[in-house]
Amino acid sequence: MIVDSSLIKNINKYIEGLQRDKHFDFSPVNVGITKHGNNLKLGFSCYALKLLFITKKWDQLNSQKQNEWISFINSFQANLLNLPQNSFVDKVFINDYKSFNFNKSAKSLIKKTLNIFDLYSYEKPYKVLENNIRAESKQAIATLFQVNEKNKLDYLDFQQEDEEINKFLNSFNWNKPWHAGAQFSALCVFNKTQLNGTKREKGIGALNNFIESKLDIDTGMYFENTLPSGSESINGSMKVLTGLDWIDTPIHFPEKLIDFCLLNEPSSEGCDLVDAVYVLYRCSKQTNYKRKEINNYFNKLQKIILSHYKSDEGGFSYYINRSQEYYYGLKITDGQNRADIHGTLLLLWALSMIYDFQNEENELFNIIKP
Repeated sequence: MIVDSSLIKNINKYIEGLQRDKHFDFSPVNVGITKHGNNLKLGFSCYALKLLFITKKWDQLNSQKQNEWISFINSFQANLLNLPQNSFVDKVFINDYKSFNFNKSAKSLIKKTLNIFDLYSYEKPYKVLENNIRAESKQAIATLFQVNEKNKLDYLDFQQEDEEINKFLNSFNWNKPWHAGAQFSALCVFNKTQLNGTKREKGIGALNNFIESKLDIDTGMYFENTLPSGSESINGSMKVLTGLDWIDTPIHFPEKLIDFCLLNEPSSEGCDLVDAVYVLYRCSKQTNYKRKEINNYFNKLQKIILSHYKSDEGGFSYYINRSQEYYYGLKITDGQNRADIHGTLLLLWALSMIYDFQNEENELFNIIKP
């Protein structure tokens, strides 16, 4: 399969096929959806908007449809007890999450589910919920800014001062930097998009000082204590680099990150693939180091990515032979061998970065800022 305009047409057709009643409301899959997958709205709408931005279809929508979509995403801002003010909250997600009966067996099931992502093994269910809402809010805000829009209500309930930023980010496990790096990235997005003037400058300065304390000068990775596994290191660095991109901070050791990535082949699942591509792509924007080797690596990864493509549907599956089953611990599909919206977004994004690297004139894709 060749990455060309026909792929974009197929992707746009696939996204259109996931539409529900409204042009801004989408299912995660065409076949095999669960109750949770059928009820959730916000995350899938953000995924679809990003996909249309990558394929440049967003710019072809008339202003009314664009405005309705932006209003739909903004409609999820809410003030709920014990959650940050003006968070983006999919209330169905909250209700579904709280509907679990937290007896011994339910707690065991939830912990097992969350351990799939190696994120929240030791956190209480409410803390998991709080982290998920923060991630949803970050995604919604970043999605709006991607198309030059802004959240309707300021989201200001996040760490802004030096001491509180350090305390908050140090509360996460930097031995496993993927989750910790995601929290750093979220603060970068919030500081850049929700603050202005001196407050923004001070917050960004504090974030830069913090992340330098986690920088390993030998590998260019961001972690604490012992170097994590190859995939964990790359995935964690990807999260950190997304944050640095938002606050316009150069990558500290791009050449060392390139060397590390080239020595590690990612697994075939969606996140690992896109994380490896993203780190190399972002580093290549800052240095011309080993461009031939990066190109060869990208060619190998592109073959793996295209093995996820479902030609009969026009989209990608998160796993090679299985759709993404979970969204923040909630089961959204039954994992059939079908394309899914999450896998399609991640792998098309990866292909768009590879294409941009390999083609001086990138006429096919827009590159999103996660």
